[in-house]
Amino acid sequence: MQVSNKFTLLSDKEWIEHLTIIPPEEEYHNYFFSVKCAPLLRYIAESLFDITDPKQLIGEFYELLSKENWKILNNFKGLNGASLNSYLSRCAVRHFVEQKRKDSGRILLAIDTPDIVEELNHFTQEEESEMPPVWQAFERLSERERIVLRCMVIDGMSALEAAKYVWPHVKTKMGDWQELPVKRVQDTIAMLKRRALLALTLKLKRL
Repeated sequence: MQVSNKFTLLSDKEWIEHLTIIPPEEEYHNYFFSVKCAPLLRYIAESLFDITDPKQLIGEFYELLSKENWKILNNFKGLNGASLNSYLSRCAVRHFVEQKRKDSGRILLAIDTPDIVEELNHFTQEEESEMPPVWQAFERLSERERIVLRCMVIDGMSALEAAKYVWPHVKTKMGDWQELPVKRVQDTIAMLKRRALLALTLKLKRL
């Protein structure tokens, strides 16, 4: 069986079985989130957040589906002829609409922060008598946001290097990051980095 048919011929029930099995089957996870769900995530990205790259939403979408031991997938019953795709579309759109309402549509947008990153790194290298505004803003962030920025921005770690420090602060039921597909961990950490940078930007503007 060709690789494409291997995935496209799976039934909804088989997809749920492959996605929720432990240990994770990485090839199924990668195809499901990066290919099968790409049209849905592209629609959400473009219509709700005015961004063109649906990959920016994968981490958030994965966290939504996997929380509470894949509760959303396990709750799928296929009632009234509904497909898994239509069911997940309703769940995803509802989630991201609520996310946009709570965060004014900004939390998942890619933002340009080279100046902030440079200021953070500069202050760690040079002793200064007065704490600059960017570091005042940094100190007002949540513990998770500070850890994410310290690992990935200040110390320049990769997502996988930062995972062991960040994951204990991730409010999710995904389980041990070392047991998850690498792509899912990278996407989730990247999402947290974007959120932390945005939070830092907003707090800096308020100073």
